[in-house]
Amino acid sequence: MSKSFYQLLYQNETLYRVQGETPVSESVEARSPSSMIAVEEPAVPLAPVSTPKVSALPASTSVPLPRLNHQILILVDEAPAMSASNTIFLEKVLKAVNLNLEGVDILNLAGAKQMDFRPLLQNKTVHHFISFGVPFININLEIMMNRYDPKRISGVNFLLSESLDIVQTDDKNKRALWGALKKIFMA
Repeated sequence: MSKSFYQLLYQNETLYRVQGETPVSESVEARSPSSMIAVEEPAVPLAPVSTPKVSALPASTSVPLPRLNHQILILVDEAPAMSASNTIFLEKVLKAVNLNLEGVDILNLAGAKQMDFRPLLQNKTVHHFISFGVPFININLEIMMNRYDPKRISGVNFLLSESLDIVQTDDKNKRALWGALKKIFMA
């Protein structure tokens, strides 16, 4: 299972680490489903483990929306910034559907606490939301979607994909992304 799956599944939960235990990210992938057991909650809550994040946007309770210049918004979550290989890959993906980096807005939500994108939908500012690994609930849009299954809601196309790192290294995800982008931009 992928890291982004766990982030989506447990995004609103406080996770705890027990001293002497293997971190979940290392142990879950090594186990088969038949070897996993249910664990009861501890009677005394443990202190949550905090991991520092380098943020691309100020980490406050409410972050104002940036000014967007295009009708296509691409969301990523890469700290501290988008890697060069992901930028090149995204450029190739956009070129395949006759777009380029200069014709889209790319918003890195790494470290952002709370953003409300509902005004963008109400004002019809954006016509295409393409999210690479950022669940729409993170931007205060309650849209339940399957990955690579584009939806048109109130005149806006939404597409949820795995993160650029995952898509770039997996042919199955590349094909699924290509099929979804063709539905949106080449239909």
